[in-house]
Amino acid sequence: MKGVAARSAGTVRLGPGTLYGALKRLLEAGLVGEGRERADPERGDERRRYYRLTPLGLSVARAEARRLDAMVRAARRKKLIGVRPA
Repeated sequence: MKGVAARSAGTVRLGPGTLYGALKRLLEAGLVGEGRERADPERGDERRRYYRLTPLGLSVARAEARRLDAMVRAARRKKLIGVRPA
């Protein structure tokens, strides 16, 4: 949750239910897998889990990025947003 907030400069905040529900669905769909890396139990975070994109997940993420890029380009052509990236 902290990582998502940091990576999005605070614009995206996930609650535990949203995060773990999304992870469960991504695991079931085969888009992410649980990594083998484990946190250091001496630091008190032995429950921490690490996830990674699967090859399928990477393919889906790339396709979604292309779709979003096309939508942004269309919005720029229609002058809905600025010509230059914000």
